[in-house]
Amino acid sequence: MPLTQLTRKGQAFVWDEKCETSFLELKRRLTSAPVLILPNPKEPFVVYCDASKMGLGGVLMQN
Repeated sequence: MPLTQLTRKGQAFVWDEKCETSFLELKRRLTSAPVLILPNPKEPFVVYCDASKMGLGGVLMQN
């Protein structure tokens, strides 16, 4: 929540201890397993995708 509050319109950008803690936790979760893992070419892949008038997204997943 502290990082989300920094993006609000009219909100002053003040980086405090709560923001730093939230940022470090987010960074830890995005850079640790199972987020970053090498694919196994012997297992099948599943593609999930979604599209709208605003954009397109996709995820390549394995078991």
